[in-house]
Amino acid sequence: MQINTEKKNGLLRNPCPPPHPGGSTPAQPNHAPLSRVPTISTSDPRSYPIFEVSQFEYLGLILEPKLTMHLATVEAICHASQGQALALAVSYSLRYDKNSSQLAPTQNLGLWKSIVLPHFLQNLRYIHSDTDIKKMQTSLNLSLARVLHVCGDHTGLLADTGIPPLQLTRYVHLAQLHFRVTITRPDTLPALLFKKLNSSLPLPNLHTSTLDYHIRYATHAFKVDLQTDPLPDMTLQTTKNRERAFRNMMRKTISTLWRGQLYNAARKHTVQSPRRKASYIRIAHDDLQRLDLFKPAQFLRIPHN
Repeated sequence: MQINTEKKNGLLRNPCPPPHPGGSTPAQPNHAPLSRVPTISTSDPRSYPIFEVSQFEYLGLILEPKLTMHLATVEAICHASQGQALALAVSYSLRYDKNSSQLAPTQNLGLWKSIVLPHFLQNLRYIHSDTDIKKMQTSLNLSLARVLHVCGDHTGLLADTGIPPLQLTRYVHLAQLHFRVTITRPDTLPALLFKKLNSSLPLPNLHTSTLDYHIRYATHAFKVDLQTDPLPDMTLQTTKNRERAFRNMMRKTISTLWRGQLYNAARKHTVQSPRRKASYIRIAHDDLQRLDLFKPAQFLRIPHN
């Protein structure tokens, strides 16, 4: 309101010049009339300069003008480090507490998944840079290995604990979002905007850095057709149950993809020279046949007393 008042006073103090005596008006500079408003002096106690912020927080997500999500990645890693410190502190205190016993590996894993893992997964769908995802993956691997006191190649650790690579987990989250805006909640404002912006554009015409592209690619790459309901037998179920069923379906699809990547890596290393990754996959071959690799291996699901 103060800025508008200053503009109005400036126009009143600088009215349009009267007509020229000869009947013609003098040449006017080629700019808008408001450009004659004098610059608001910052020395005036009633005026406040407006600065453009370099970042801001929206619903816990750090955003910057170009939406590169680099700051969101740094924030996720920072919070995950704080969660790791908390998990280690709890484990350490219980280890030397006379009234309790040391945590079993299954308990340490559950503690880490409840405190640290959510920070990596919360906004994963919005991270579109491969470099940022690799940074988060490295931080996740080191954090999990430190809490479980494991060293060496992280492939076996991730497979045994049921934590697929973040790039593959991201596909599940994006496919869930696509399912939500097209099938289960098509009448919401985000769904209407998504439909309006994407109904007439083929996938190759979208920029690869946009969220719309990654949402559609997540289902297109795995041949999941969302033009029709992929779960027609669950039409009468609640929205929550339908979304959970679709998530489980996508997890099985991603598990098949990850299993194939592991076997291909094992063959490649076997031809070159036997390494830990190839040895692990050969030993855990039967266990890797489970349908859902998002669940821990059998020996980590059995409680150890």
